[in-house]
Amino acid sequence: MSTSDIRIAVVGAGRMGMTHAQNLARRIRGARLVAVTTSDEQRAAEVRECCGDVAVYPDLDALLSGQKLDAVCISSSTSAHANNVEACAAAGLNIFCEKPLALSVAACDRAIAAVDRAGVKLMVGHMRQFDAGHVKAKRFIEQGAIGRPLVFRAISGDVDPPPPSFADPAVSGGLFLDAMYHDLYLSRWLLDDEPVRVYAEGDALVDEAVGAVGDVDNAVAVLRFARGAMANFYVSRTTRYGHDLRAEVIGDEGAVQVGRFRQTPVRLLDRDGGHHDMPFTTPERFGEAFVTELQAFVDCIMEDAEPPVSGADSRTTVAAGSAATRSMHEGRPVKLSEVAV
Repeated sequence: MSTSDIRIAVVGAGRMGMTHAQNLARRIRGARLVAVTTSDEQRAAEVRECCGDVAVYPDLDALLSGQKLDAVCISSSTSAHANNVEACAAAGLNIFCEKPLALSVAACDRAIAAVDRAGVKLMVGHMRQFDAGHVKAKRFIEQGAIGRPLVFRAISGDVDPPPPSFADPAVSGGLFLDAMYHDLYLSRWLLDDEPVRVYAEGDALVDEAVGAVGDVDNAVAVLRFARGAMANFYVSRTTRYGHDLRAEVIGDEGAVQVGRFRQTPVRLLDRDGGHHDMPFTTPERFGEAFVTELQAFVDCIMEDAEPPVSGADSRTTVAAGSAATRSMHEGRPVKLSEVAV
């Protein structure tokens, strides 16, 4: 590593934190992973085993007071994102924050204001924008290959629900802000339009523990955009057959589809028919996209360029997710202007 490399720490050592830490330690040009935060001794040992000689701090306060840094990668619980962004901005650090930026539009505004005051960079994690399939779909649409985009359709399914402690909307934001967030973002990005109204239905149809903390495990939503395009979404925490992620944009001259069931390009044929594997986790499906997005973050620091996914982008997506949540609870269409001034 060069002495001019960006010194970066990862805040949080959960599944996403470990993914980012390993990529920063091994695969991101111009970056040097110097520290990770976790209060879990077992996780700390895993960090040192996977990432080499890096410092481990129990929390963000200890990190900020004990380590010289240029940037941070925030992978803490969603409920802590806004406060962590504010603290890191005040310390003069450039910030990569996992999605969503916050649990509410007001908290997004607070975090964005802190970044603006400090004059640092903020990029919000959205690996699907950096996935090769979605990048190609965006290019097809921009080239006019499907004509005028009319409808976006998406399925997002996780194999098993998270523990109730995470599913609690006070921690994760609930199904729409957590699991549907990526598709809400994608619809805006691929259609190149602004969402204005949403109607949603959802329920805890499978997992009683999820329902007990006030969340749902299966939901559908319909989104309307400013220029008339529409989107429909199905999101589930109980697709037992695998991590099902598919998206499609239909235009007046054609359609483009993104997504696959296979993890590896192999199929077994036997007396029972054809068989193939499926990805069961997000890192399996989007491994290279996680690398590409962090590389984009480091590059924008080194080149003093604007991050490709801004705080404002996440704010709009949070507004759409918040409106969907309100719609589900109130049984009516909700305009985004009702939750985002």
